[in-house]
Amino acid sequence: MRRRSSALTEVREAPSLQERKTATRVLVEHHEVLRGLLRELAETPRSEPGRRRALTDELFDELWMHERIEEDVFYPAVRDITPAIAAAWSEHRQLTDQLAALVRADPSSERFDRELGVLHDVLVSHAHLDEELRMFPEVERFADEELLVDVGDSLQTRLDQLRSSQRIRAFLRLERALLRRTAR
Repeated sequence: MRRRSSALTEVREAPSLQERKTATRVLVEHHEVLRGLLRELAETPRSEPGRRRALTDELFDELWMHERIEEDVFYPAVRDITPAIAAAWSEHRQLTDQLAALVRADPSSERFDRELGVLHDVLVSHAHLDEELRMFPEVERFADEELLVDVGDSLQTRLDQLRSSQRIRAFLRLERALLRRTAR
């Protein structure tokens, strides 16, 4: 009996367009990750500063990665479809600045709670109001479905690469440490 080559036995059908995630679905799912981290952080009491710091670090990393995938992959792919890209870039700067303020704050302080509230408001405005309710429906209406799933694949691949990169993790640890050293 002849054995099949390993190349033949490993061939699998590529997922159909309907099984793959669109770019907007990948981004909404990542927005949910960010919102979940914010929620968990808000629910963690001041009496657990170590837990708050760990959650802040995770939020910092995930938001940094989210901005990278949007700015490097999604925005260039849809810049001719929606004029909302310019505002989104500006909102990312706001998010980055507010996140830096949160990282600098003592997790057991009232200031931390205020900075977290502001970050929550900025993230909800950007992710939910501006992207999910305005930009994404426009992109879905005018973009080709194949483009949306191809960009979705690229977004997910890039996010996975960023999450698994030891170099990126080291860079983000350094960024957080520098922010904390410059705390007022």
